[in-house]
Amino acid sequence: MTVSLKLANVADAIAAISISGVTVKDKDQIVGNWEAVQNVLYPNPNGWITGFKIEYATVMQGATAPMDIYYTLNYRFLSVQVGDISTFPASYSALVDKLILIINAIIATPAPYAGNVEMTITDVAIGPRTDPAGNNYFGADFSVNIMERQ
Repeated sequence: MTVSLKLANVADAIAAISISGVTVKDKDQIVGNWEAVQNVLYPNPNGWITGFKIEYATVMQGATAPMDIYYTLNYRFLSVQVGDISTFPASYSALVDKLILIINAIIATPAPYAGNVEMTITDVAIGPRTDPAGNNYFGADFSVNIMERQ
């Protein structure tokens, strides 16, 4: 058996998640002429894949050697556009509620190739975020750590 990175399958599994009131975008749905969209989750184009590392399970190395492959997929969630400060309490509350739904949905999603792929969520950071066109939102960035056993 040779190595077969499952990164695309993992990304597809996350993109296929259904979350009430949230539009989930896949890696091929990020466009240069982005229009302002609220309640959208997408791969963060500013460092979507980070922390790539291979650890061999034996002294032998190469495509047929047993190994664990680690990487992190980084996502951005945009809730509502930043507006009048008087809307902040309701906007922040809506952001947290949607973020909880997103995290629950990802936790409940079985990783592709169960037993060979592990997914864990880390580094959740809430605050002002911009979309690819520079529009300001209340949003959150978070990471999904992946471990593939080959």
